[in-house]
Amino acid sequence: MKRTLVGLLLLTAGVLQAQTPEWENPRIFSINNDYTRTTALPYETAAQALDNEYATSPYYLSLNGTWKFKWVPKPADRPVNFYQEGYDVSAWDDFKVPGNWEVNGYGKPIYTNVAYPFPTNPPFINHNDNPVGSYKRTFDLPAGWNDRQVILHFEAAAAAMYVWVNGQKVGYSEIMKCPVEFNITPYVKAGTNTIAVEAYRWSDGSYLEDQDFWRLSGFDRSIYLYSTAETRIQDFFVHPTLDKNYKNGLLSLDVKVNNLSNADKAQTVEVELFDAAGKSVYKKQQKVNVAAG
Repeated sequence: MKRTLVGLLLLTAGVLQAQTPEWENPRIFSINNDYTRTTALPYETAAQALDNEYATSPYYLSLNGTWKFKWVPKPADRPVNFYQEGYDVSAWDDFKVPGNWEVNGYGKPIYTNVAYPFPTNPPFINHNDNPVGSYKRTFDLPAGWNDRQVILHFEAAAAAMYVWVNGQKVGYSEIMKCPVEFNITPYVKAGTNTIAVEAYRWSDGSYLEDQDFWRLSGFDRSIYLYSTAETRIQDFFVHPTLDKNYKNGLLSLDVKVNNLSNADKAQTVEVELFDAAGKSVYKKQQKVNVAAG
């Protein structure tokens, strides 16, 4: 009898947890997100890298512009299968990204400081007042990207969002107004692809945003794709400081190299420093062995 009761309690707890959406579960704030890093794109030449204009890189594809869009006032009203290929969104509204919902006529903008803009019952959110925006669009994968890694980048994510590519679920994110990336290489194909995003106005993370600012929803910064080789500089951190006499500048650089291939690779990391006039004043190379995976 005791074993049966324990088994029933465990089963009930498992069912309750399975029924709790990610946006009300404090234990879950990301699924399949890529490594959080310094935002920097790959370029073909050093001159392009110095200019740092994303659009000049052959490894960049903007997803800004018109998306098909459906807004509903609560999660129960959302189109649950809209991410599937062949789902007809032709009757949906056209919505420009980047753009906030409320300033475009979807819901009400809210300004508040210490008062929460929703009924407080952490970590839960009112299911009758949590607007959801469903986005969908297509993009053509550039021909030169077929054998490279493809990363989806949101410069400012929603309070909570799910992402699908070609009908396959990529992941989930819950990090309002911060960048988030997904490696979508396993999901893309040559030619035309479909991306779908389901974004929520509020999540359990919204309880941490009790600050003095406008509560606006949607994507208010750019969304784009970029492509990298299997082995790449994934992250870096620059430590600028001075010598003990505060006369000469000192430079230290941490570089994280990532290898997504199935074999260890010997690589060379090259660092070059330019002055304000664009003249090279320092250059150094270092050989590194990068483990697979």
